[in-house]
Amino acid sequence: MEIVKHDIKLKDMSNEEIRLWGRTLAKDNVILLKNQNCGKKDLVRIYDSIGRVAKPVDRKTGKKEFFADDDYPQLMRVTNERKDGEKIGIFADKELGWHSNGNARDQGKECSVALYCVKEGTDSVTSFVDMRQAYRDLPDDIKNEVDNIECLYKFKNGTFYDLDDDDKELEMFENRSYYINGVKRKLVYEHPYDKDNGLYFTFHYIQEVYGNTTEWDILNKYLMEHCFQDKYIAHHSWEPGDLIFMDQFHSLHKRNEVKGERLLYRSSMDYRHVFK
Repeated sequence: MEIVKHDIKLKDMSNEEIRLWGRTLAKDNVILLKNQNCGKKDLVRIYDSIGRVAKPVDRKTGKKEFFADDDYPQLMRVTNERKDGEKIGIFADKELGWHSNGNARDQGKECSVALYCVKEGTDSVTSFVDMRQAYRDLPDDIKNEVDNIECLYKFKNGTFYDLDDDDKELEMFENRSYYINGVKRKLVYEHPYDKDNGLYFTFHYIQEVYGNTTEWDILNKYLMEHCFQDKYIAHHSWEPGDLIFMDQFHSLHKRNEVKGERLLYRSSMDYRHVFK
């Protein structure tokens, strides 16, 4: 796949210009903008121009989550930094396997994740895989098979992310308060905005499979070998000022183990302001 580079400065664009540009997010799938030089207020304005931005707060107490920025809770700290020995960010330092946003919950129309690099760390690489094109390239018999499959997606520690039992990130990923049993969804998604199809093959999360005629172990092995070919994958080495948008239906991403000081701001949003 290709990470599509756009030579623009979102900070200098009006809200309406950002909205018009935002229609490219689903089409281009993974977009890289270099040297954006954005402050936190700039990032929030940009994301608000695209759609509704998720705010990480506890739905029972209304309390802001530990990884949310103090002034702009829409910005989630992705960092290995600690304060008084405690984590202040998610996805702190360990390797992350293939995943996308909200795999074990009902994500609704939350389509895009944006990552903005403040401090890149050492040898900091994020990889992406194009699940839309991987689905398009399936043979017709396999495509007909996966079109009828439903899966139960549930986080299992030690798969895509390996957390200690007392790690405060673990409760968030297990969705203990709301999605303790995971969530069912079709293996082939229909994108909520552009209505295109692709594979929701976040294999680390798939705990049960329904509607398949081929034994799942055989079909899973086939999909693994097909989807994760080099032609569907791209890699990005981070630099300060990099801003990446990635569609959370059309792509998956993963990351190597973090070294050195690293800080990215992560936000997730829908496309309600750009698809009208």
